Amino acid sequence: MTNEPEFPLPIRMRGRLFWRRSELELYKRRLMAAALGGTVPEIVPDQIETFVPAEQVAREFGFGRRTLGRRIAGRNSMVAAAE
Repeated sequence: MTNEPEFPLPIRMRGRLFWRRSELELYKRRLMAAALGGTVPEIVPDQIETFVPAEQVAREFGFGRRTLGRRIAGRNSMVAAAE
């Protein structure tokens, strides 16, 4: 995909990686919009932000932890290149 959205950056807490649920849901909607050529549907976020561990993120997206690491590394390199 040429217009693939950026993977959200993780948060490191207690030596483990977590993602905000709202950022993951937005990423999923952007992926669907890019794949189908539509727009991102608006969804009202929950009042309480939940954090999702790396293992669950990998399971939700259907890939292993190494692929998850590659996505993080790719995002970090894009952020470093922009600076």
